[in-house]
Amino acid sequence: MGKLGKTFCYLDGDCRKDRQALFRGAQSKNKNLSLLKLQQGKLQLSRRKKTPVFPRRRGSTELTAFVYKSFEHAKRYIYIDDKVQSQALIWLASKQKSDGCFENAGSHFNNALKGGEEGEYSLTAYVVAALLEAGHSAVHPVVQNGMNCLETAFSNGVHNLYNQALFAYAYGLADEEKRYQFLLEKLDKTATRDGKYIYWQREKKPPAEHSPVFYSRAPSAEIEMTSYVLLALLNKAKLTPEDLSYTSHIVHWLVKQQNPYGGFSSSQDTVVALQALAQYGYLTFSKNSLNTVTVNFMESPSKTFQVNDKNRFLLQQASLPTIPGNYSVEVNGTGCVYLQTTLRYNIHLPKKVAGFSLSIQTANVSCTSNFPPKFDLVISTSYTGNREVSNMAIINVKMLSGFVPVRSSLEKNSVVDRVDIKNNHIFFYLQKVSQKEINFSFSVEQSLPVSDIKPVPVHMYDYYETDEYALAEYKSPCSPPSS
Repeated sequence: MGKLGKTFCYLDGDCRKDRQALFRGAQSKNKNLSLLKLQQGKLQLSRRKKTPVFPRRRGSTELTAFVYKSFEHAKRYIYIDDKVQSQALIWLASKQKSDGCFENAGSHFNNALKGGEEGEYSLTAYVVAALLEAGHSAVHPVVQNGMNCLETAFSNGVHNLYNQALFAYAYGLADEEKRYQFLLEKLDKTATRDGKYIYWQREKKPPAEHSPVFYSRAPSAEIEMTSYVLLALLNKAKLTPEDLSYTSHIVHWLVKQQNPYGGFSSSQDTVVALQALAQYGYLTFSKNSLNTVTVNFMESPSKTFQVNDKNRFLLQQASLPTIPGNYSVEVNGTGCVYLQTTLRYNIHLPKKVAGFSLSIQTANVSCTSNFPPKFDLVISTSYTGNREVSNMAIINVKMLSGFVPVRSSLEKNSVVDRVDIKNNHIFFYLQKVSQKEINFSFSVEQSLPVSDIKPVPVHMYDYYETDEYALAEYKSPCSPPSS
């Protein structure tokens, strides 16, 4: 919802300097409108009947603030019930304590960003920024009380990098110039500079496996943190050429983290990163752009793309004829062009795992000749990483050839928040995993007779910290022993 609202705003005149070319991308406008209406309908249905909260299972302060802000942005394009918005704002205000800080109702999305004792302050900064983005002034009682909480945190020292970035953004929106500039200067000193890239890394993060074969994308937490710094920098009243040059190095790093579909590591960092990139695109937009992009490969015919004002929102793509190969790209013209190359291939995950222990066993096995084979799969897991608990974890269980899950057994898992079945895989979503082992089981049965059934893998990973994962495999207990 938030991604669509910001993208639509960028296409619309309110977010573009090109007033003469509003909605040239009519298909993009209509598609975004349809998606906005669809997502708005889903969110309205998902909220509790008597509680104006948009939850996972319990009410979530962070998620409610996000949806409230997104609905306010979407009001320009689709109908939003003002009563729902008012109720959501009242509920948010009820979660604000006497010191102005917000109570952390529901779980924090990515606990790598909590910052220990500063977690309450980061939540407050997030809600304050959301309300300011939604159009409330800095003197609104809820915002003003939230700023009092941030002042307390500021006087005690904001040490967590993520909080520094989020505080800088919130202070910029609230026109608190002194605090805003102080934090920007502090963030500049801790920035990582790598050639043409500028970005921010957490002080402590899990060790990552790096391969010389491909570029390893940054963790979700670092994408989100860097995006908030970019948003804060772009919030300056008057950007100088030096400011735009500085932010361009951040943008270069951010777009390098994008996946082939335009997103990033998770929905959470994608929302913030796209918002920052859209704001940068708005501020650097120039009319009458015309570019010719030519891709050359040895003796093969070159591929040419024309990028201009009329098709600037159109994705153009072509397949490279030979892989591997050495290609060159020439760009001529004026304006900005974003060029991305995508190479898809399969690799085996490193055997060395980090973050989780995982095992899968069979139980209650029925291998009689009169009935199709049926048995239970018992999954045991715990968190072994360097935090107290994991973020949301996903367990991907591939089905044996010819086997299907017994759907009724999937509904009995109290430790599992959600289950999806896609293309012979079962995805179990766990809100979090602690160092204490948890166990759950489900049943599978054979639907088609298949001979020589091979073992299949089970892959578990942290949704936000994908370098934390575990691997296991299982086989059919009813298969005859191999000769």
